[in-house]
Amino acid sequence: MKMDKILLTMGMPVYNEGKYIGETIESLLAQTYKNFILIISDNASIDQTPQICKHYAKKDKRIIYVRHKKNRGAQFNFCYVLEQAKTPFFMLCSGHDKWHPSFVEKLLPALEKEDIILSYPRTRRINIDGTMGEIYEDDYTTVNINNPIDRYLYLLRGIGKGNLMYGIWSTQALKNCNFDLKTFAPDHIILVQAAFEGKFKQHNEPLFFLRERRKDIGYRHRIREAFARLTGQSTEKMSVFLLIISFISENTKVLFRKRYSFSAVTKLWLIINIVYLCLLWFCAIPVLIVIFKKLLPEKTYFKIKSIWNRRKH
Repeated sequence: MKMDKILLTMGMPVYNEGKYIGETIESLLAQTYKNFILIISDNASIDQTPQICKHYAKKDKRIIYVRHKKNRGAQFNFCYVLEQAKTPFFMLCSGHDKWHPSFVEKLLPALEKEDIILSYPRTRRINIDGTMGEIYEDDYTTVNINNPIDRYLYLLRGIGKGNLMYGIWSTQALKNCNFDLKTFAPDHIILVQAAFEGKFKQHNEPLFFLRERRKDIGYRHRIREAFARLTGQSTEKMSVFLLIISFISENTKVLFRKRYSFSAVTKLWLIINIVYLCLLWFCAIPVLIVIFKKLLPEKTYFKIKSIWNRRKH
């Protein structure tokens, strides 16, 4: 298989994905577009993930399976698969989600023909019980926003989920982003940072199926767990406040990269937006949720929560 004839690298960082990874790989191999390479980077899984991956690697020469000696965190694993990509386009894949067979066939042409760096579809949830759930209503298309700063603010103010990461990227544009992010939710920082690099376009069909693997948990627990998964470090002695500060700090540091020559006034304006939105997301909204839950009748509270969740998606 000659690399100069392959346009797309699929990168799959995994850790203990044995429950769904076979189904996930089958979903990728079923793509109507066949000219790709799939790199699976295993962060020292201790379940049946290695055996399943080796099985598929033997069956299909497009699959490269790499197993690391120790778990170095999700951030390392993601960076590893991206660094291995030598093709013009890159597609991040989890070890548990699924894709419509026409995913690549319908998304890749936009990247080849249009002035964009990310082509992504609408997302549909796979419920915990395996049934198909709601379709996300998000749309972060920026093809009509030429100013990079306006694109950045548009995404910063609106983005709620990281499902955009699982579209198809211009490999070089994604590599231009800073991935040395020592905080939780690095995908959000990467996405808003990528707005400086170019434009995004959404395909209107739900072609990506995001699996829900557990019931919802409190936001404090989510923050701690996300940071631990990212870095491989324990967060028992770290306060949520400090983790939020780290999130604000890492967002801010992006603005001072030598790659971006913003004026002092522009940097100040963007920092104000970052701090305001982080305080809103992580402080004001959770407090309001607690208040509403205590004051409102249970049926009313869950009705409002359902409406809010649909708006976030």
